Amino acid sequence: TKPMGGARLLIAGDRSHAGKSTISLGLLCSLLDAGYKPSELAYIKPATQCVSSTLTARFCEEHGIACEHIGPVVFYRGFTREFLDHEIDAAEQSADESSARSEAHEEGVSSHHRTPTRPLPLTKCVAAVERISEGKRLTIIDGVGYPSVGSIVGCSSADVALACRAPVLIVSKSGIGDAIDSFNLCARYFEMQHIPVLGCIFNKAAKSGYYGLPTCRHYLRAYMTKFRPRQRVYGLLPQHEALAALSVDETCGISYSHPEAGLHAGPLSQPDRQGTEVLSR
Repeated sequence: TKPMGGARLLIAGDRSHAGKSTISLGLLCSLLDAGYKPSELAYIKPATQCVSSTLTARFCEEHGIACEHIGPVVFYRGFTREFLDHEIDAAEQSADESSARSEAHEEGVSSHHRTPTRPLPLTKCVAAVERISEGKRLTIIDGVGYPSVGSIVGCSSADVALACRAPVLIVSKSGIGDAIDSFNLCARYFEMQHIPVLGCIFNKAAKSGYYGLPTCRHYLRAYMTKFRPRQRVYGLLPQHEALAALSVDETCGISYSHPEAGLHAGPLSQPDRQGTEVLSR
């Protein structure tokens, strides 16, 4: 079945703080410049480890783009323990029920097969994506951590991409060897689950030097052309003081519980505007 709303794109990263939200913002800026109306776009981070306001969220609020920067699943401290405790209890109860059904079946009473269901965290994420995507041309889904973060509760970026039928764009570190190795590790995690990987954007590229932007661009594109011809390098984002300053300010706020729903990200500051201008160039 086709997903509600328009196209979706999940932005994944090779690690936490890889630049997923920054690239999401850059894409939103580019889409507005290309003629998309704010009402045609949406941004959501359905699962997160952080509860701080981000530049991407502040940009969306100012420009009237539908935004949910703290989604229904927050991996607060103790979240996985609570989930596993609940699942273990549920598994024990299910085992008891299964044993009872087996005994009843042996006595001639029909038993019913239970259809496997999605884990509750993933169900919440999918519902949030479906809700915000309705009536939109494109929804940007911001992934969490590296590709398998959240897999312990069945709600990794790969799980979300698969359930939401969203292809993936990977944000990786810059360089050459380590950059490609990191990309391949992430890409294969998605590909093993038959999730389309469109390609990659390499972040924080040095402007000059041995691993400068021109050299890295040449070799990264050469590798992709020869060994991954179905994918492409969508760009290299150079290091910039304005973006570096923002990344320092946007420290990850760790929570001990799920924050209140509907929290506003707040207005754009002057440094925010400078960072946005860099991404719009």
